Amino acid sequence: MLSKVVKTYISKIIRFSHCVSSTRHFHGNIIKYSSRADFRMAPNVFRQQKIYSALVTDIFDASSTIKILRLHVKEEGFSFKAGQWVDFYVPGISEVTGYSMTLLQRVERRDINCLLIWKFLHYKWFIACSPGEEVQIRVGGDFFYDPLSDNAEAESNLVLVGGGVGINPLVSILLEYRDLLRSTINHPESEIEPGKVHLLYSARTECELVFRDQFTIMEKEHPSLTCQYFVTRPEQNATSPGINFCRIGEKNVADSIKSLAGKRTLCFVCGPSTMTDDVASWFLKLGIPKENVRYEKWW
Repeated sequence: MLSKVVKTYISKIIRFSHCVSSTRHFHGNIIKYSSRADFRMAPNVFRQQKIYSALVTDIFDASSTIKILRLHVKEEGFSFKAGQWVDFYVPGISEVTGYSMTLLQRVERRDINCLLIWKFLHYKWFIACSPGEEVQIRVGGDFFYDPLSDNAEAESNLVLVGGGVGINPLVSILLEYRDLLRSTINHPESEIEPGKVHLLYSARTECELVFRDQFTIMEKEHPSLTCQYFVTRPEQNATSPGINFCRIGEKNVADSIKSLAGKRTLCFVCGPSTMTDDVASWFLKLGIPKENVRYEKWW
């Protein structure tokens, strides 16, 4: 049952980010280089040197505005940390952009998913895309959760705040947290005691809360995970149970921190620029050390 749920859940990820451009050489041609971690804006952001080839194995709708692209990386050696993104190179298109990602199975890190917003850069390519097409990707980013290499991180509480497609790197982080819980259950001799996680997830409309069902299943399976949902542009007279029809506010963030008191807390934020700036400042105001507030910005 759990493996079936996981397969369904993990088949929903990677997102689009539109950013500033520069130029570089690729396969002998000069192309515009655009990424949420543009070299001029963030010259010290990590990027792998190697660019990997990947095949499209599936593409389908997550909602009326979101598509899911499933990729298989052809070459061995591909790896990434939960929350990182890939530079995405499409044949015949000069613009390059970044997408967050997650893996289908932890044992096979060459199968990943991408969540795509229809209306942006690669719109026409995604509409025409079909299984068997080849793209190139490169991993980058300093926004990640890495409990396997840091025991202190593994035992920390997490507050995750995601707005819109900003939820995607946080989904990858949640999957890593889920795997950590499984590992400690399967290896009772382990001295690691994972912390708790509270997620605040906001979208414009209820149908764009594309991971809500999967998060609800995870909450039932893992009591150490709790979730809150917010819709900023509800339909008239909307009354869906379990959804707050408002923006994520300072009190919501403060209550999240209070509910996890007693352990070191790491805070991850990803979403629209104003929301990210506000939430990060609220964390600092609440006394969270600056080094424990991590946010993804691509503007």
